Amino acid sequence: MIEDNAHRKRTFLDLKINGKLFLALSLLASMSVIAGIIAWYSFVHVSLSTDQITKQSLPEMESALKLAEYAAEISSSAPDLMVNTNMGDHRKTIETLDQRIAKLRLAIENSPIKSGDIEKWGKLNELEKELSASLTHLKNDVELRLAEKSETERNTAELARIHQSFLLTMEPLIDDAVFNFVLDGEKISAKSGDNLRALIGDSMTSVNTILAYRTNIDTAEDLLSEAIFLRDPKRLETLRGEFDQLEKAVDSLGKKLQQSESGRAYVLLGQSVLDIGQSENDIFSLKQLSFRQQDINENVISPELIEQYTYLQAAYASFQQVFSQMMMSNLQSLDSAAQKEATTSSAEINHLIDIGANTLQLLLSLRAEGNLVAGILSEAANVSDMSLIGPFQERFEASSDRIVDMLEDISESSRNNDLAASTVRLLDIGTTDNNLFETRRSELEYSKRAVESLTKNRAISLELNKEVADLVSTAKDRSVVAELHSGKVVASGKAFLILVAMASVLTALLVMVFYIRPRIIRPLENITDTMTRLAGGDTAIAIPSRDRNDELGSMANALAVFRDTAVEIQESNHRELEVTRRRLVNAIENISEGFSLYDANDRLVVCNSVYCSQFFPDQSIDLQYGKTFETIMREAADQDFIEDAVGRHEEWIAESLVNHHKPSSSYVQRRVNGRWILINERKAEDGSTVAVYSDITKIKQQEEAIAEQSTALERLSNQLAKYLSPQVYASIFEGTNRGDITSRRKKLTVFFSDIVGFTEITERLEAEDLTRILNQYLTEMSEIALAHGATIDKFVGDAIVIFFGDPESRGVKEDAVACAKMALVMKKRLQELNEEWFEIGIEKPLQSRIGINTGYCTVGNFGSSERMDYTAIGNGVNIASRLESTAATGEIRISHETYANIKDEIQCGNKNQVSVKGIKFPIATYEILNERDEALQSVNTIHEEFQNLKLDINLKDMSSAGRRKTEALLQRVLSQIAEEDNGNEKSDTKD
Repeated sequence: MIEDNAHRKRTFLDLKINGKLFLALSLLASMSVIAGIIAWYSFVHVSLSTDQITKQSLPEMESALKLAEYAAEISSSAPDLMVNTNMGDHRKTIETLDQRIAKLRLAIENSPIKSGDIEKWGKLNELEKELSASLTHLKNDVELRLAEKSETERNTAELARIHQSFLLTMEPLIDDAVFNFVLDGEKISAKSGDNLRALIGDSMTSVNTILAYRTNIDTAEDLLSEAIFLRDPKRLETLRGEFDQLEKAVDSLGKKLQQSESGRAYVLLGQSVLDIGQSENDIFSLKQLSFRQQDINENVISPELIEQYTYLQAAYASFQQVFSQMMMSNLQSLDSAAQKEATTSSAEINHLIDIGANTLQLLLSLRAEGNLVAGILSEAANVSDMSLIGPFQERFEASSDRIVDMLEDISESSRNNDLAASTVRLLDIGTTDNNLFETRRSELEYSKRAVESLTKNRAISLELNKEVADLVSTAKDRSVVAELHSGKVVASGKAFLILVAMASVLTALLVMVFYIRPRIIRPLENITDTMTRLAGGDTAIAIPSRDRNDELGSMANALAVFRDTAVEIQESNHRELEVTRRRLVNAIENISEGFSLYDANDRLVVCNSVYCSQFFPDQSIDLQYGKTFETIMREAADQDFIEDAVGRHEEWIAESLVNHHKPSSSYVQRRVNGRWILINERKAEDGSTVAVYSDITKIKQQEEAIAEQSTALERLSNQLAKYLSPQVYASIFEGTNRGDITSRRKKLTVFFSDIVGFTEITERLEAEDLTRILNQYLTEMSEIALAHGATIDKFVGDAIVIFFGDPESRGVKEDAVACAKMALVMKKRLQELNEEWFEIGIEKPLQSRIGINTGYCTVGNFGSSERMDYTAIGNGVNIASRLESTAATGEIRISHETYANIKDEIQCGNKNQVSVKGIKFPIATYEILNERDEALQSVNTIHEEFQNLKLDINLKDMSSAGRRKTEALLQRVLSQIAEEDNGNEKSDTKD
């Protein structure tokens, strides 16, 4: 009833919010209309000024800019005429210039200034004509320059062709002169060499005969001397037989020597030595008689024998004296003949030099002058200064005169018509009427004139640009005047618009302060605040503005209805939530694992009894609600319930917080009662944390047992690995070797080594020292073998058996090379070990010998099912063992198949055929020296081997006497090769 009475008191003049806002906005719209009228007035005046600029000033500026553009294009195109290199480009450039001149002429004819400023238009017309005339002169000068340039290029091309022809003509002549000169010299040298070889051959024949005769006489003297002092009667007849055979050989040589007078004396003295064993009372007869009288005077030489021995020594001494004289006489005769032959050969060579060298010098000088002329002409064709052409022409004329003189000096035998013709053509390039010097001089003259025309053209273009700039400046001045007028109108319009805008703003502020703020915005804020509190659950709040009869009053009444409905629904939801909560708590409590839920602020919301018993066995669940995760963890750590936190509370709490704040984490905790808890935490969408705690004590105990078994197994496998090669050990544990008694045929490289004289070493050393040294030796060698990928088969005392190629192989050749490199490293390491052992008291070093063979073997598991061995057997293994037993101390002996695989990378030598026990055929063996790279770095070792030649030289360890013997041997071999080559050449010449 009260609301009805209040409604009757309101008059019909009350307006809604729509009506009031319409009145306020209508007032603001009227202000905008006034501002629009003022703006229209300003725009009309601005439009008139713009028409003046666009219809008069801008066309004149556009026309002036076009004129400037055309003039700039002509100015930029004119220099292109100077850079044209042929008439085709020149015509294209002229066509472009003509088109741009036509555009400039048309632009001047149609320019707006023709009707506005006749004087300026006439000036532009006059400049355009001058520019066209200047370009015409420039085009003519450039055309003449290009014509002369074309002629110069033709002369230059002709020069290159003629110069090439000149050189092609000169080269055969020079080659023929050099060839004839060398050939004649070689003929003289060959003739002299043949004569010297004939002299040396005859002399050497005579000397060899004398030496052979002397050797036989020396042997006869030895036989006779031995017979005199002989004590064995049985030996006497043997000496007599040898002496009789020697006598026949001496008679044959004596017939050759008796052809000369000195030779007859030499043979006579030799015969006097032989007569001592040929006469009736010869040494053999006297010695035979002496043996018969041994019973009377045993071991006593008779006076007759002593007399014969004295005579023998005197005759032999006279023979030796004559031998020395004969050898000296032969050498002097050879020297005299050789000097005579050298004098004759020298005279012939001097005569050859006087004739052949002069002709060759003339030809070479002519070629040099021809090259100089060609160079002068080429430089003149490219000269850029006209004043330099004269000096070039003077140099050309001087060289031409020298060339003509040389042609006359060349002998008739060496003169060639083609040479004279090509030389004359070369000179014509610089001497004819239209020669290269004249064409280049004309070209530079026309170029100079073209440059002057271009300079004049630029000056006209600059003047034209100046006139165009004046036109643009005039048009700009008119535009500025129109712009100032528009600016004044716009300034007035701005002042009126500012006044209208200020009035509009003031009106809007009044409407906002006195109506919209108190009557619309504040009631809306109150209603909004009420709605917010109502949404937050405050259903007891009062609803404002319900007494208004406008839209806000209707909104407040609707909100009151919503509040009453919400109160009723809230009471119903509380009842349902309580039922749901009890069900959730029962479900969580019945979970066998510990469960907890922390809200977004990290406070405990709910947990089950399992969770509480894990952290706080003596407290109830209610005591834990509302505490933070950090507080609960700290209390658990302080009461020593967590094994991981003992002695490190703060560090453990920090680790727990890090895991707790992760989006998802899973970790294990140890408790003091020996239990293990697996914690799984997950973040929910609202920021809360759900955690499940599972007891995994039994699983951890099983893992510890398994870990102990794994440790024991690993320890056992490590001990077992010491008894197996790493490759075999790996194949067993990887499953590729199943321990079956199987074998296969493969090509292996087998290695055997042992210590030389090991039995003597065992007797010399104490057992402790021997054990330590042997173990160190075997350890070092094993490490080297494994580093090179070897499979260690076995140790047999001091011996080591190794093979490459199974269970892993890099290829037959690569396996052999790896084995050879391993042997070299072992040899070097043993030397280093010997130095170490010497320092600790081991006097004599250990020396090893090594045998290597590459061949097919049977490799695999051998033995029984209870005990087996991984090894290799077969002929290839036996050969390697035999090679090791036949090797010298410190030697690495290999078979031929191993040598064939490693020879490209390993230097080998000392090829021998050896026969070994158990092998029916002899084995070709080699010795490994060092790697090829090391051999190349050492210049003291020379090793070469090919068909019919094998050379091994070690200069480092060679004595001085050995070096002299080696030098003499090599000289003799070279001399013999030279003699055989000369003999072959003579036989080829005769054929």
